[in-house]
Amino acid sequence: MDDRADNVPGINIKVDDLVRVRGQLSGLALAASKRRARYRSGTREVRVRGRGMEYEESRAYVYGDDVRTMDWRVMARTGEAHTKIFAEEKERRFLVAVDLSSSMFFGTRFSFKSWAAAQVAAHAGWLASFTGDRIGGLIVSPAAHHEVRPGKTRAGLLGVFHHLAEMSKINLPPDMTHNRLNFLLGELNRVVKPGSIIALITDFIGLDEQSLEILSSVVKHNDVNAYWIHDDTEINTWPEGHYQVLVDHQKVGFDLSGSARDAWLSQWQQEHRNRIETLTSGLNIPLLPVSCNYAITPQILKNMNI
Repeated sequence: MDDRADNVPGINIKVDDLVRVRGQLSGLALAASKRRARYRSGTREVRVRGRGMEYEESRAYVYGDDVRTMDWRVMARTGEAHTKIFAEEKERRFLVAVDLSSSMFFGTRFSFKSWAAAQVAAHAGWLASFTGDRIGGLIVSPAAHHEVRPGKTRAGLLGVFHHLAEMSKINLPPDMTHNRLNFLLGELNRVVKPGSIIALITDFIGLDEQSLEILSSVVKHNDVNAYWIHDDTEINTWPEGHYQVLVDHQKVGFDLSGSARDAWLSQWQQEHRNRIETLTSGLNIPLLPVSCNYAITPQILKNMNI
């Protein structure tokens, strides 16, 4: 019997499904284009972090100018103080970082977390494309990883979609010992350019002190939004009863009843949630929970207050 779930809705990631997300968000395209027009015309303040500025020209120094922008070369040549003038970079890099660790290939109903993560990546990517950002991505699975360098919106996004679809084709159940969250964060820290916008999409299983250290470096010069992909069984109380799970391809039974349930499952749930919330609040990262047990678009729009 083939144990590969290649054509099961909610499990297999398909490029066509991710492309169709654009139609579900089409009503937001006009609003985004208007925001972009205001952005380019300078009618609103735009927050650009890191190196999101380009040198435009130098002019004579005026009292009150920031001394950090002094143009020392022109000053040395002319003998008069000059300061550099910068133009804001209108086109930003948008990076989708997707964690497809072994723990993401799980779901009790509607979909796997991996499928939900791909849908979130599509939603975030299409929304970024409406404002003209250059889109790239990092996708990490138990056995591979791929980088899509930020390019023209559609080309970069389609590259992300193709890698997501390819990397979802794994034998089930996957090797649950391969958690790759910190590897993803390390690669993200290595390749990201200052001033980028990052959509970090993960279930945060494997979060530890190393994760905090890496993310602390990333957020210094970039804007990060964290999408917490979860199954409801990871945050809600389980019904009492006897359950069977696969551990190293072997069935293992365990009981969830009374004190046994409260002793370890509820404790793990609370500790995991506390770690996530402590990390994101400490680094001032917006946290957007997304359940794999429900349709993705309404959850994304709700998180955006739309």
